[in-house]
Amino acid sequence: MLDSALSFLKQQLNDYLKIKTGTGEDTEDPFVKFILDQNETKIDLEKGKITILLVNLEEEQLFRAGAASSNSIAKRTNSQTNPDLYINLYIMFVCFFARYEDTLKYLSSIIKFFQSHRLFEGKNHPTLNPDIEKLTLELVNSPFSEQKDIWSLLGRPFIPSVIYKVRMVVFKDRDTLEVPPTITETQLISSQL
Repeated sequence: MLDSALSFLKQQLNDYLKIKTGTGEDTEDPFVKFILDQNETKIDLEKGKITILLVNLEEEQLFRAGAASSNSIAKRTNSQTNPDLYINLYIMFVCFFARYEDTLKYLSSIIKFFQSHRLFEGKNHPTLNPDIEKLTLELVNSPFSEQKDIWSLLGRPFIPSVIYKVRMVVFKDRDTLEVPPTITETQLISSQL
């Protein structure tokens, strides 16, 4: 599910940048990519590209469901299901270009795109995974200390970037375990007759 959400956003931004730069469908080489390689010390970024990274995720506490099981009177079953898990993603877009002006130009394009496209729903975007109802994006204001920590963890010096909070990817328990109903004393007596 996480891969579907990030791949979808990557493709949407790629399509926008192709139109914005006038390259159209002529090029197969995308503007936005995932990281090249991730090792213990640092991440590798491709020069001349925008890299999309998942830098954090959190559970959305507001929508936490309390019930840990569901009952079906019609089927006479008690299905053990976990409540839906609502996850917010923190996505970083890193612009890594040789010319600083290009870096700022692409960073501005990212901000413009997500300012005008803050909501992605399946009914308007058929390429969105059907398991994802919608994605909402909001710009994250990171203090300097947090930015320093992120870049330190990534093992790189600061590169112009922007972080968005993507609400909400919902994980649903689809592998339900069917638990047979309990036999009552009345059913036991009637079965013996």
